[in-house]
Amino acid sequence: MTDPRENDEVLLIDFLLGRCDGGQQERIRRRLADEPELRRLRDDLRNTFAAMGQAVEVEPPPRLVESTMARVRSARQTDALLAREQLNRRSVIRPTFSLRELSAIAGVLLLVFSIFGVSYRDAQRREDRRNCANRLAELGAALRNYANTNGGYLPATGVQEARWLPASGQPAVSNSTGLFRLVKLGYVSAPSCQCPAVGGGSFVVQAGMVDFPASRFIGFSYHYSLGTKGLWTEDPRLMKVAEHMAILADSTPLFAGGQFHPDRVRAPVSENHHGEGQNVLYLDTHVEFRQRPSVGVQGDNIYLAQGIYSYDGDEAPTGPTDTFLLPAFPNDAGY
Repeated sequence: MTDPRENDEVLLIDFLLGRCDGGQQERIRRRLADEPELRRLRDDLRNTFAAMGQAVEVEPPPRLVESTMARVRSARQTDALLAREQLNRRSVIRPTFSLRELSAIAGVLLLVFSIFGVSYRDAQRREDRRNCANRLAELGAALRNYANTNGGYLPATGVQEARWLPASGQPAVSNSTGLFRLVKLGYVSAPSCQCPAVGGGSFVVQAGMVDFPASRFIGFSYHYSLGTKGLWTEDPRLMKVAEHMAILADSTPLFAGGQFHPDRVRAPVSENHHGEGQNVLYLDTHVEFRQRPSVGVQGDNIYLAQGIYSYDGDEAPTGPTDTFLLPAFPNDAGY
């Protein structure tokens, strides 16, 4: 016979993970309101999830969950048989688990919980990727609308200085001022410029602002936009490769903290998603999650200017189809 508590555990796990349909959710909520024992079980599971969030991720051995659950079921069956035997033979002394057996069972259960925690965190990461991709899609629509009302040009910094990274007291222009125009002119809201995987808080756009107030308020890197005009979307050379021309993606890892990091050139993958890849917005406004950075036109590395592997902060794309995503707001306080 199935243990009712085991069924309740399965129901509550699905409920806490949002896997129940509307009818099931309502029935569980009514039971939680009426049954103190069920509420305690729910709280225990919540605490377990919180603890698993701190566990180290491991690759579980094959079929570990199945074998563990089989062991648990076997132990329960043994307990039931022993209990019935005791009713018939009161003189029977019930055997107990040894310390070694108890330790082994505890270790196996810990592994099961760790596996469950890995699955939960993987699901959360996938959800963060999807939400991040949705933000990029919003920015893509805003960029398209901006271009439609500005002669086909994407937003630019509006100034001609060629330096985008401060060096030895030399002034620099923040490349993110171009993207900030979308917020200031009402094409998109400020939260759309943040990747949910890293957050960043909120701010209020005030009169006179020309850029994001700090780098934490923007989670993406925008294509090189220094100058009075940005990328011209109607350039025939770009129109031919629009589906491969990256213009925006998760933050570049090469210039974190306003400094160039040469050790990251070999594998420049954004840190927004634990180094597993980055969401990329293309000129035709579609978004993809790509594990590698070489996903531009003809395999162009979107975080590097073509053929350039050392940076002083005044480099530029080598051609119209060379994607070069720059850091956002490099003039942050403190560097």
